[in-house]
Amino acid sequence: MHHPKECRKILEMRDNGNLDRIGTLPDELLANILSFLPTLSAVQTSILSSRWRYLFTLTRNLSFDDIEYFGTASSDQCEERKTSFERFVYGVLALHRISLIHTFSLKLTKNLKYDCSHLLVWITAAVLKGVQHLHLRIGNHPNALPSCILNCQTLTVLRIYTSGYDLSVPGVVCLPNLRTLDLRNIRFLDGDSVKRFFDGCSQLKELAFHFCQFTTDHVRVSATKLRKLNIICCGGHVVIDAPNLVNLLYVCTDFTSVDVKNLRSPLSVELRPLRTSMPPQVHVLHYIIRGAVNAKELILNHDASRLLTVIGDNPKPTSSKLERLLLGNCCRGTWKYLTAWLANSPQLETVVFKRGLIQKNDTEHELHSDVALAPFSSNVRTVTVYKFEGHKLELLLLKYLLENARVLQKLILFKRGTMDMEQELQVSKELLLLPKASTYCTIELKKKP
Repeated sequence: MHHPKECRKILEMRDNGNLDRIGTLPDELLANILSFLPTLSAVQTSILSSRWRYLFTLTRNLSFDDIEYFGTASSDQCEERKTSFERFVYGVLALHRISLIHTFSLKLTKNLKYDCSHLLVWITAAVLKGVQHLHLRIGNHPNALPSCILNCQTLTVLRIYTSGYDLSVPGVVCLPNLRTLDLRNIRFLDGDSVKRFFDGCSQLKELAFHFCQFTTDHVRVSATKLRKLNIICCGGHVVIDAPNLVNLLYVCTDFTSVDVKNLRSPLSVELRPLRTSMPPQVHVLHYIIRGAVNAKELILNHDASRLLTVIGDNPKPTSSKLERLLLGNCCRGTWKYLTAWLANSPQLETVVFKRGLIQKNDTEHELHSDVALAPFSSNVRTVTVYKFEGHKLELLLLKYLLENARVLQKLILFKRGTMDMEQELQVSKELLLLPKASTYCTIELKKKP
């Protein structure tokens, strides 16, 4: 058996002392490597040698980004560079030799105006090549989407980011393999277009609306196989019929009204109302919390947590399957709602306070009146608190938690960076003196990971 050094000498002798191990790979493998590069970089490899001249034409992924192409061009050069970029895209598409491509990505600077006829040709070429993943960031080009996209049999992922695009669907939509749909700054002009669009996406599993507008009433999206839904800062009213939804992220504003129907067994629901939408969104938050009774995980950002303080005497939801609760913020009023709610969550095992236990304006008297309301679920096993300072009011709430959590196993406190060694020792002593209902509970005071 040859020693590795001997093998290297043999190879060097065969190649006259020059090792080109990459060059010995087959064209298909080299083209696959180039597919992981931006198309501009892949094309630039054509100057390496005659062997590499046309390898880029065998890549399965095509990505065109005019910012990457322009570099640091000055404003007076942009028009010239734009023309050059258009020729570059046409040249690559003309030379490309693969009949089926995996990904086609087109990113255009929003402040540059392209002739929409060019965009129609480029996107149509991708559809004709059986594209599976289509990513379009096309800025403000209102007529840049060819109708053939809506009947592309091979599409599995479609992402369309615009600066404002009016979507009207005049005919039948047939996207039988589409699994992921991500739309940004799209305006749905009529409910019939929305219905036709989603009726043609029978296999949709992931759906995201970012800054979209529903300009008509009675918009209903029916997606029976949908598993993940993101609705972020949209406007108008929309009803989502998704009986198999697993993950819901809802960022609501004053102008959003979303009803999620027929929820059966969601695993994770995350609510992020914006600060400006506090009063109008109280009923929306309460509605979704009550509608997510089967959720195993519920995440409320700091604004959603603050909304709990103004829900008042509305009936508290019964979360029979809730196992994990993450709260973005806690304050005096939150505890009134939280304690009764947790008492109705028999499966709850983990509670996380992401932004601490109190706010600066909380007072000891107010907290005393709150924490005496109701004991929470006896099944809570782990409580994690971030931004812990060792404040007197924090210790008061921890005392309440420890006295009521009969099977608590871990209380994890991530201290603020401003806590020095002396303060940490003092706080540790006070924590050890707190009475505990659970004999198995350990308290950990540590730095944030």
